[in-house]
Amino acid sequence: MSDLKQTYFAAERKRDDEADRLRRLDAFYAEPTQNWLKCAAPLKPGARVLEVGAGSGGMLAWLAERVGPTGDVLGLDMDLSRAAPPRGVVRHLEANIYDAPAEPAAFDLVYARLVLMHLHDPEAALARMIEWAKPGGAIAIADLDCTIAAPADRAAPGADLFDAQLHVVRAAMVRTGLMDPAFGARLPGMMAAAGLHDVSEEQFDRIVEGGSDWSLFQAENNMLISGALGEPEAARIVSDFMSRPGFFYHDQRLVMVTGRKP
Repeated sequence: MSDLKQTYFAAERKRDDEADRLRRLDAFYAEPTQNWLKCAAPLKPGARVLEVGAGSGGMLAWLAERVGPTGDVLGLDMDLSRAAPPRGVVRHLEANIYDAPAEPAAFDLVYARLVLMHLHDPEAALARMIEWAKPGGAIAIADLDCTIAAPADRAAPGADLFDAQLHVVRAAMVRTGLMDPAFGARLPGMMAAAGLHDVSEEQFDRIVEGGSDWSLFQAENNMLISGALGEPEAARIVSDFMSRPGFFYHDQRLVMVTGRKP
């Protein structure tokens, strides 16, 4: 079985299909992300921002609004073909974070969401992000802790089956290298170990109902990765529960961590 840390799991999807998936993902997490950044790493007009793993580019436009016409927003990604063309103060850089041509000590904020947990060497990626930040600049990273996902009511019909198949899918994520399901829980310690100051953490938790827009999106993602994980039946069962109105479960946790470069 291939190591999914060495490749983008959706690389073979049609460009428009994957662009739509990334836009939907960005929209689902936009509000908690923006609320976090406004408090943890407030931006002034004229500030410079780097987003690592810009994806659909949805956050780039919001960041550009925060820094205004005298600011600078750089979106870095290995593939920016799914992002809207850069406008105004937004720039694009299509490159790998590990060997991208750096603009050292240039940015007031270096930000990434749902990126490091998929990388084969997240510590090295974090070191690169720190390199790009100004002294005193903010490093803001949001990633998932999937280990808390579980039935909201352990006595609900099918709860034990759902929980067991979640464990199978998470184990396959580790085995194939798709991601570390507990990466979000490790993130604060990793950022402190990298020498960042004033490391602070926020969490976005929720209980969701099967059949909701978000749950259906998660169900689609489960089926998208099922073949690569080698666990199609477990993924199908999990997706079935996520598509079932009246079934409630604890969602994966979005862990949002901010630190300052010395």
